[in-house]
Amino acid sequence: MVGSKIKHRVKDMEIIEDKKLIQLLMEPTRAKIIFDYLVKDAMTVKQLADLTRKNPGTILHHIQKLKEVGLVFEERTEQTQTGIVQRYYRASAREYRMGISEMVQATGDDATKRLRSMITSLSVYGIDIPERQIGEAVDLLTALIDRENEISSSNLIVNEDQHDELSSSDRGDASRIMRRFALEEDSQYRELRDRWHNFLRSHRTGVRNE
Repeated sequence: MVGSKIKHRVKDMEIIEDKKLIQLLMEPTRAKIIFDYLVKDAMTVKQLADLTRKNPGTILHHIQKLKEVGLVFEERTEQTQTGIVQRYYRASAREYRMGISEMVQATGDDATKRLRSMITSLSVYGIDIPERQIGEAVDLLTALIDRENEISSSNLIVNEDQHDELSSSDRGDASRIMRRFALEEDSQYRELRDRWHNFLRSHRTGVRNE
């Protein structure tokens, strides 16, 4: 089998903040292609079609849309013994996160409802936040997540070539350690984290609000 590889640097993490990109990824098949498969490995249209049980033409259409906005690229081509050229596609990052503020703007009530539901669900852990303070909780959590995304998406890698040689499990473990370290080194993140934790503590069942 003859093939060629196109050099393209895969990012460790990318934050999606463009509202149009967020809306593009609201389509379930595109989301599955990116988040379930192409962040892990390069795959052909046929492989994706088999996994998703979709028509190859439909998958190719989604791939082209994702390529146009830079979320997917053609990593390599391989020619089979019968002369068929197989194109392998991969996501441009190993992990994606969506900016919370931008997701709320792009999806409106859906994202806001999800945040509110997430916060009210804390009651099962003894964190009882009254309805009148849900809005404050949403604002605090949004600010914290946005800052975490901003810091985590910074390129902390100093040797890209050695990073590429690591196993996927080692890359993931090292990335998590360094992201956590970078977060704890950031004073703005620490301040937001402390405000959020103090807010949660003040609403813990059996703890009097001050």
